[in-house]
Amino acid sequence: MKAPYTPSQAEKLILALRRAGQIEECPLGEAAGRVLRADIQADHDFPPFDRVTMDGVAVRFADMGETCREFRIMGQAAAGQPRTVLPSDRGSTLEVMTGAVLPEGSDCILPREWYVERDGMAMLHQGMDVKPGVFIHRRGSDHRAGETLLRAGLRLGPVEVAIAAACGQSKVQVASPFRIAVVGTGDELVSVETVPRDGQIRRTNLDALSSALRLSGHAPVELAVYRDDRGVLRDGLAGVLARNEVVVLTGGVSKGRLDYVPEVLADLGARLVLHGVKQRPGQPMGVWQMPEGTVVFGLPGNPVSALVCFRRYVLPALGAWSGGTPGPVPRRILCGAFTRSPGLTLFLPVLEAGDGALKPSPVANSGDFAGLAGTCGFVEIDESFAEGSAVPYFSWCPS
Repeated sequence: MKAPYTPSQAEKLILALRRAGQIEECPLGEAAGRVLRADIQADHDFPPFDRVTMDGVAVRFADMGETCREFRIMGQAAAGQPRTVLPSDRGSTLEVMTGAVLPEGSDCILPREWYVERDGMAMLHQGMDVKPGVFIHRRGSDHRAGETLLRAGLRLGPVEVAIAAACGQSKVQVASPFRIAVVGTGDELVSVETVPRDGQIRRTNLDALSSALRLSGHAPVELAVYRDDRGVLRDGLAGVLARNEVVVLTGGVSKGRLDYVPEVLADLGARLVLHGVKQRPGQPMGVWQMPEGTVVFGLPGNPVSALVCFRRYVLPALGAWSGGTPGPVPRRILCGAFTRSPGLTLFLPVLEAGDGALKPSPVANSGDFAGLAGTCGFVEIDESFAEGSAVPYFSWCPS
């Protein structure tokens, strides 16, 4: 098969197939992994009050001096309580807890480690460098009310969920999930619980790709396996295509006598976007689009090829079509020898080598998915590669 497209050309064609999808409101507790589709602003100052940052006592700096190193504890201010008032008597103090509102009239905190407490007095150790404003987190010093804290396009993780919660967002606007089907083809495929007979293998691609989808905030709504029979495949795909917005096929996309996927899709009215990419593994990969917009990824059946193509093309496309803001592909230093194929971009599995570098970990062939165990992802190596240079890196589990 002659592969007409480079990986970057293929990526551009794929990303252009769909615009950002629909938006829905989602409870914050269910929003992890989803793409935010509306900015979130601070509904108050951060922090919302002058906040104590150390357990200790609150004092007036003006009371400090060589003759005033002891302070009478006149009360307590704990986190969650309304603001208290420091008595006006010279040398008065209030015991305060981390997170408490700074008592009115005080302007610095003496941490517990700086004094000893005896008979209701806080006696400051010698040599302590007390300054006004120390250990006080001033109101609005982080962010002001009305400031945009989260931009649309972010994928919501623990940090983003915490920020949304702090802004009172019990529900957030997120990208509606795509209806995604993962379909395997091949007479040799049997279920995971089946003991394979001669010529059979347990299916792995459906489970691997479904796992990758879930880890990336997507979820397949339909899984199917079809035999290498043109009529069976056509009937099955007709229904799958009608029910889903994205269909990921594995197997049947090359030039073999039983590789029916390209002609069946053509019969069903699909428009060919691309078929063949100058890469190894995964050269026979194809992409089609149905008249109503459903996108079909035809990935090779070999597990390593399927995983690499899925990570390189399918996941970035789903993120972009969800309205996500694409970040730059990270680049890492590659150290170690490997073999290249002239004229093809190489997707090379790698291991962490320490100090941020990566080490080549090639597999025996595209069917050697067990050889991927322990690898962290793969790097993309094209003709411009120079030994010791930084190369694009794709982790198996993108953040």
